[in-house]
Amino acid sequence: MTSSSHTDRSSKARSVHDRRPIRAAVFFTLLHYLCLLTTLVLLVLLLRDPKSVSITPVISAAVATLLTWIVSFVRRRSARCPLCKGSPLFDSRAVKHGKAYRLRPLNYGTTAVFGVLFTNRFRCMYCGTSYDMLKQSSTNHHQH
Repeated sequence: MTSSSHTDRSSKARSVHDRRPIRAAVFFTLLHYLCLLTTLVLLVLLLRDPKSVSITPVISAAVATLLTWIVSFVRRRSARCPLCKGSPLFDSRAVKHGKAYRLRPLNYGTTAVFGVLFTNRFRCMYCGTSYDMLKQSSTNHHQH
């Protein structure tokens, strides 16, 4: 990939006017993934040596995983694409845009969550629009 094609691609990315719903959805999804990882580690430890780990932390971690899943589910569904009003962080059975992409074996929504988390960019799977979370909105430029 040449540097000119990279700048062409980044200049086409749109800004997000209100980043809070997307950032909150990514935060709670990351929290859910960490709770899930904790639960799995505790389960493995419990199965390997039942005397080393009591059942209380395993149950607590499982409850935390369930609660964070519910919160992250609601947050991902409520985060909307500024252009098409779809839910780009939540994968549904709706038809995907031709420019939509995913990192296999992940789905489109999880790929978008990881995109925001690691690169501050995502592409809406429904309208194909690329967004840059760091790009300044044109409405914010004039409010200085």
